[in-house]
Amino acid sequence: MYNRRGVSFLALTLGLGVVAVATLGATAPSTTAPVSYRDALVARLAAEYRDPSLAATVVTGLNDDLIAKLEAKVPRAEVVSSPFLAYRPPRVAGGRVGSVLVFAFGNRTAADGSLVPGPTNEALAKVTRGFVAKHHVPVYAQTEIARILIAEGVKDVVSIDPVIGADGKVVYLSTAGVAAQVVDKARAAGHELGTVGVIGFADHAVRCVLTARAAGMTAAVPKGVVLPATYDAQSSQSWTRSRAVYLPTDLIGRITTL
Repeated sequence: MYNRRGVSFLALTLGLGVVAVATLGATAPSTTAPVSYRDALVARLAAEYRDPSLAATVVTGLNDDLIAKLEAKVPRAEVVSSPFLAYRPPRVAGGRVGSVLVFAFGNRTAADGSLVPGPTNEALAKVTRGFVAKHHVPVYAQTEIARILIAEGVKDVVSIDPVIGADGKVVYLSTAGVAAQVVDKARAAGHELGTVGVIGFADHAVRCVLTARAAGMTAAVPKGVVLPATYDAQSSQSWTRSRAVYLPTDLIGRITTL
């Protein structure tokens, strides 16, 4: 920022937890003020999203209770480096992957009212098929994707299905619920998962990895796999229709992984 008395600049230093306002010029004083947790969060997410405006919008939309819960999980001094706030997932060499876990993202409703995979899950199935064509390992995939893979002749696919409630209705299967089913199914079958290669929608992938690890898996996204990143504006799940809508939901969902 420039003024008639001198040149000033604003430096946000997350590691030190201060905002330093410094000036060049004899008449302008130097001051320091504490960085709020929200400011620190905006700075980190701006770098992760590569979109400062979106980061500010997401953080502004979080109420004080959610901010307090986030701060309890990730103190201000750790905001700048915590993997909990990353949006670029950890990677593992494809040759080290012992099994694949594929998380669905959204779906669509057909004319008859039934749920169909939709373009995002079709893209996830395509990515998975390409990976296992080179690395022949078992695949654990949510129903929307498992059905596509099985129909295409992919071998060793285990479907992770929705839970049916006592009233006969489908119970929503969360990211954590998917991971728990995988652990249970592998244990019941006597299968060793080994290092789990996680495949998911780009903005969902880090939470998928965190959730898989919280369930006891050694997990990361396989190197070289390009994760789908195009949102489906016609998704039946409203929170998966756009980045602006999804990212706050994702951030809130991460609280349960720590």
